[in-house]
Amino acid sequence: MLVTAVATGGTWCSLAAAQSQSPGPAPRAAASLSGQVEKGPIDVGCRKQLMIDRRWLADSKNITLRMNPPVKMGPVILPDKPWESLDIGFCVSVVEDGGQYKMWYLAENPTTPLRYCYCYARSKDGVTWEKPNLGLIEYHGSKHNNIVLTGVVETTIFLDPVAPAEARFKAVAAMYWPDPKKAGLYVHTSPDGIHWKMSDTRVLPLLPDTANQAFYDSRLKKYVANIRVWAPMRKVGRVEMDDITKPWPFDKTVKPFYIWGEGKIAVPSHEVPIMFGYDEHDPVPSDHYNAACVQYPWADQAYFLFPSAYRHFPDPPIGKYGNDGLVDIQMATSRDGVKWTRLSREPYAALGTQDEADCGQLYMAVGMLRRGGKIFQYYNGYQVSHGTPENVQSRIGAICRLEQRLDGFVSADANLEGGEFTTPPLVFSGTRLALNINASAMGTGKIELLDEQGHAISGYSLGDCDEIGGNHLEKTVSWKGKTGLSSLRGRSVRLRVVARACKIFAFQFPE
Repeated sequence: MLVTAVATGGTWCSLAAAQSQSPGPAPRAAASLSGQVEKGPIDVGCRKQLMIDRRWLADSKNITLRMNPPVKMGPVILPDKPWESLDIGFCVSVVEDGGQYKMWYLAENPTTPLRYCYCYARSKDGVTWEKPNLGLIEYHGSKHNNIVLTGVVETTIFLDPVAPAEARFKAVAAMYWPDPKKAGLYVHTSPDGIHWKMSDTRVLPLLPDTANQAFYDSRLKKYVANIRVWAPMRKVGRVEMDDITKPWPFDKTVKPFYIWGEGKIAVPSHEVPIMFGYDEHDPVPSDHYNAACVQYPWADQAYFLFPSAYRHFPDPPIGKYGNDGLVDIQMATSRDGVKWTRLSREPYAALGTQDEADCGQLYMAVGMLRRGGKIFQYYNGYQVSHGTPENVQSRIGAICRLEQRLDGFVSADANLEGGEFTTPPLVFSGTRLALNINASAMGTGKIELLDEQGHAISGYSLGDCDEIGGNHLEKTVSWKGKTGLSSLRGRSVRLRVVARACKIFAFQFPE
């Protein structure tokens, strides 16, 4: 399944590109996104910085980076329409557009040729969703339905921030399976996400057989597609392009990989760079569905991947069904959308118990909706395992909601005994220091500002810092009641964070 979403909402300052990346222990030079070594401190400007990796832990003691799973909030959309009678969900896309939340999802029913329908829902709060009667596409003699696309097998939708008004929404759809002369990926465009126009250009003459994602990367100023590749099992490939509507680049010298037979369309294997997949630390056999990639819009240089991890059962006669197994959702992080790290192999979203709608398979929707200090995510859950035939259980699937703390995906944790870390040298352009921090009732945190020699800056020592307790999305740090840092702007400093029973998610120097 796959989806892309562009969410709106302000950060504490503008998301300008950072000038350096991935530092080593101070005072070593920082490595940029391109891998080139840059000298000098990291310029964080006034942009929010997430604790998604060890970038900010130049030195640390008793600090653990921890993935924080979201809270399951239950189903928000169920299959209650005739055109949803076999299946609902899998390819789910959510965006915020002009204050309204929009969702698209795949529905399956026994009718030919409308077996696969892409449907539309809308919401004002991200919790209660409406399936409007759009009057566009006829199903069994009536246009009273929420169907917006047909003929697509699996697709995802994103909001393009640089497109003209008539093409603001784009869908990357797998079509015409299994005809090798026509099948592949095609781009649809729409001004509103409801009325769609398909391009005749086959942008990829291979058919990745799952929800394939594309989005506009605001850092690269390019389009990026994350697609299924087989190498030899399921992995995620990556394609960059300047124009998503024109044929995508791929290596035409690679021998085609035919999983459905040589008379049918081939799937991608090594034609594009592979950016994510199983490794020696994963159970055998297992692989990963989809990409579900998000360029996080509320912080600087943060990308998240939510691949579905698929542990395979033995094929018959040992197993009950072929291509069967359980599927849940993991999380990976990146600073550039190219190199990915799984901080934990534990589920980001785990399977439910056997009486729940998501006890067999989970597939994340790409897209995050922000509601104040909460992030809403959505996933498709099934009660059956991957290989269960459709005639065993019909009307399956539910689209469910997850609730995550703003910036809360990963935290730098100090235990009850206490811990500390020091950042590499950095320069900022804001006027104060703010933290996304949870010390709850029993924890505490303090910040010391150090100069280039590692000495406490007068007035900003640990002893001067006012103790931080409680749970805050944006807590301004103070030193004997003083919060202003204008005198230190542009000066190389390091943050020394000393904490106990505390989780730190992000820091920023707001204007």
